[in-house]
Amino acid sequence: MAAPEKRRHESGSSKPRRDGAKHRGGSGGARKQGGSCGKGPASHVSREREICELSRPVFFVGFMGAGKTSVSRRLARLCGIASIDMDSYIERRDGRRIRDIFAEDGEGFFRDLETQVLREMTQGEPALISCGGGVVLRPENRAILREGGFVVFLKVGADEAKSRISDPSTRPLLGDAEAARKTNAERLPLYEEVADAVVDTSGKGVTALAYQVRSILRKEGILWQRK
Repeated sequence: MAAPEKRRHESGSSKPRRDGAKHRGGSGGARKQGGSCGKGPASHVSREREICELSRPVFFVGFMGAGKTSVSRRLARLCGIASIDMDSYIERRDGRRIRDIFAEDGEGFFRDLETQVLREMTQGEPALISCGGGVVLRPENRAILREGGFVVFLKVGADEAKSRISDPSTRPLLGDAEAARKTNAERLPLYEEVADAVVDTSGKGVTALAYQVRSILRKEGILWQRK
């Protein structure tokens, strides 16, 4: 099944590519809820809150520490729509922490769960969905992302990602700086392959990024304010 034609956003301008045009902007965030990599205009969130709708699911992908969960939650509050963290959803569904699933049943079992949940997310009520950093490793998952929703790639360097994590023990990979850089570099082309919008998060806060993503989604007709 061919993926629907997409527009891809990059740097505030459009340029041709295989499946449309892309534009890259700058903003960012931290993984913990309500966290940020800098101070944003938090008071604007409540003042400008809207009740919006999505035409299709919006998936946030990127390396750990990119701000996927924090930004999707901030945008959800800003627009009055639902947000789902896939890793948390899998933990509740399976009754175990991700690290325990890996330890007891292996990565393959976890990836099977991830693929199943990802497919379900494309069939339910459209929401903002933050994905685990490794969701793009399976070709099947990349096909689901491309065909089933609008994908926002929050781009971050491994060193900056590490600086955003308040408790490094929750992200063992970031403890080895060289391994983290290598993993991030290996995944970069996979993130770019599925992305409809690429946003460089360097030095930006969660709120700024939420506003930027909202602007992109509005421009693409993915998000609109309910009448």
